Amino acid sequence: MTTEIKDTLRSDFEKMMRYCLQKNGDFGFNLFGEYAVSVLNFYVGSSILPLNEKRAGALFLVNLYNAGIRNAITPEDVEEIADVLTQDKTLNYPLLAPIFD
Repeated sequence: MTTEIKDTLRSDFEKMMRYCLQKNGDFGFNLFGEYAVSVLNFYVGSSILPLNEKRAGALFLVNLYNAGIRNAITPEDVEEIADVLTQDKTLNYPLLAPIFD
């Protein structure tokens, strides 16, 4: 995965996290999962993220989230979560709206 793609994923993750914290006071695991699946599928569909790098993108996002919760997720679970995110084909456009503001 290129540095440019990582920067984009990081920037959008931070936008979403700030939005959720300001709006709800929380960026819980379920919301993170819904966001991560949608953003990965959006970027693959938009040819920003190559399909063969989707899992690397998922792993990158899970590690960002994990760092924010003081690495509470074990390395094994990080890998499993990345696998689940990679396999999900959901794309929730309204959920992604905050990253485009």
